[in-house]
Amino acid sequence: MKILKIGGSFLTNKSGYREPDPKNILMAAKTVATVWKGGIRDFILVHGAGSFGHALVLKYKIDDGITSSAQKIGYADAHAACTELSLLFVEMLIKEGVPAVSMPPALILEQKNKRIAKFDTKLVNDYLGSGYLPVLHGDMVPDSILGGSVCSGDQIVAYLGKGADFIVLATNVDGVLDDKGQVIGKISAANFPEVSKHLRKTGNDVTGGMEGKIKELLELDTASYIVNAANPERIKALMSGKKAVCTEVRK
Repeated sequence: MKILKIGGSFLTNKSGYREPDPKNILMAAKTVATVWKGGIRDFILVHGAGSFGHALVLKYKIDDGITSSAQKIGYADAHAACTELSLLFVEMLIKEGVPAVSMPPALILEQKNKRIAKFDTKLVNDYLGSGYLPVLHGDMVPDSILGGSVCSGDQIVAYLGKGADFIVLATNVDGVLDDKGQVIGKISAANFPEVSKHLRKTGNDVTGGMEGKIKELLELDTASYIVNAANPERIKALMSGKKAVCTEVRK
């Protein structure tokens, strides 16, 4: 089993408010369809929430838990927005001939203080084994300590990635870039402290941005590849086990 993640920064205008990028959503759907129709079907698709998640979490101030009636409205609204984006993507996948099934994390997992504690992976695996493409995404989920919390697509990838052959993360850049804009070929626990100096911090990302992604990946024994979603041929190559321009992340 493999995992392909499409970043919310690619599918949406991340600095906007519930603002999709129709052109990129279509491009991503066509890329996934090419992989699927090429015979590679043993993978799970995860995507970020982008401006359908981050902006609402900041608006309702629900990053640190749900305690008030107003925050419960915020939780529900943010979950609805994340689901809305996923359905936009899934509908496009279906039009491209992929039997994609949206699986909102709010209904199949629970967190404890912002970390996944329970996950009904059997349902995901059953869909995968029956010839469907399970599609998960960043979402608001129940939290036994905080009442509710953000579960990023990256955390879902890290959780499922423990048993994966490899992980491909398609984002809006060619990979992790150094201060000269060059792709850093490999990142490991050994060179991450130096690499982290090049990573930009973004105020509208409540899930840790690129640094957060890499930290999650470095916890795994699974190989991960960060690639540009605007280059479908690179994604197809990586999903086929071939080389492409990217950043490889290994523990």
